[in-house]
Amino acid sequence: MPGSLDQLPWNPICAILHAAGVPWLWSRESLAKRFGIRQHPAHGWKVIEIATPEPLVEGLLWPLSAQVFPQFSPLLPATEFSGNIHFGDNSRENLRLTAEQLTLSLGEAQIADSANTLGRQWKFGAAALELIVWPSEMRRFPLNNPSQERFPQLTTSCYISIKTGYRKPATEQELVWLRSFIPVDRIHVGDFKVSSSAALPAGQYGLEFIREPHADLESIFGFVGRSADRGALIFHCAQLFLVPMEDVIRYRVTRILPAKGAGGSRLEVECRTHYEGLASKWLTISSADGPDELNALALAVSAETGKPFELGDYEYNM
Repeated sequence: MPGSLDQLPWNPICAILHAAGVPWLWSRESLAKRFGIRQHPAHGWKVIEIATPEPLVEGLLWPLSAQVFPQFSPLLPATEFSGNIHFGDNSRENLRLTAEQLTLSLGEAQIADSANTLGRQWKFGAAALELIVWPSEMRRFPLNNPSQERFPQLTTSCYISIKTGYRKPATEQELVWLRSFIPVDRIHVGDFKVSSSAALPAGQYGLEFIREPHADLESIFGFVGRSADRGALIFHCAQLFLVPMEDVIRYRVTRILPAKGAGGSRLEVECRTHYEGLASKWLTISSADGPDELNALALAVSAETGKPFELGDYEYNM
């Protein structure tokens, strides 16, 4: 396991996973060795099904599962699990019965209805558990879903999505890097705030480069820069990213001209992953409305970190 429970933020969602025997801190590699990888019987994509002695909730059509993609590091935990719960052909009742079970451990849920769905949600920091159903009378358009054709129960089942909120704790060396942060410039943060970004689940794609935020490091929010010894690239928008400089390959600016859609640009960094499934990943550092607004920032970050950058050819937003 990549850390003990007392080293990580604890929340009620992780507590019920732990009580059900879901090893949510195991690496994907360990999960795959223990439970295997198979094609999901309804959806067709590859999953790791977490078969446990006691289900997290009654009524699951299949065990909770984590999706398998080469973009997700096998060296880190799976942070998202999902499943479908079915008691009968009444979607509202499936939602009610599922929510009742979880309320015993998580307390009252927030209502999370939308235009064509009914939902319930629990949030604890960066962890979240959501239930969704699609009642037939609320559907605006006919469904053409092969998964539901194979398994009609999915039409009225209650979908459960669990995000553990896990982010890697910074090591002692990484804390030295973070506390010696030297900003290069501001980056676009949109509607995010320090408090909201701390409570936002990290995506699984770049999880190996994301660190648990620290209250004493809030000054990094909204900036890109480097550690004082140039040992790490650091930037903080929705999440706190830390990339050892030896893993930074290059930067690029993707430049989009308006056509059917709006124009804009993205400053991205290519990083080594250290696992076989995917040699490198591109992380977005910042975005802008104009196609050339990030050129100067890319040049400055490149100069400060000693890594090359390239300006992409103009592309039309078709």
